Amino acid sequence: MRKTEREATSDGDFEMALQEQQQRVLARLNEEKTLNATPIVRHDESLSCEEYLTLVYELHHVHLPELQTNDLVEFDRQEDEVTRGAQFKKKRPSLKSGDKN
Repeated sequence: MRKTEREATSDGDFEMALQEQQQRVLARLNEEKTLNATPIVRHDESLSCEEYLTLVYELHHVHLPELQTNDLVEFDRQEDEVTRGAQFKKKRPSLKSGDKN
């Protein structure tokens, strides 16, 4: 069975959103001190409900814990918030101006 153009676009959007979550979190934290621990999806990306739930899971159980291990962020699971970690300014990768969402 062949995928429709819409399904193919959704797959590409999902893969991009998944791969870029850490960079998107760091870029947003560069602009704001506190974020809700929700996935950052660009306005031109479309995800199915299942893809969004997978993205939430990956953000909470993979991406944010990894960033926290590197002291780039503090992830408060109780408050569902993300803030800059102790090493945010020192260790964060250079952000390109095009990384804004």
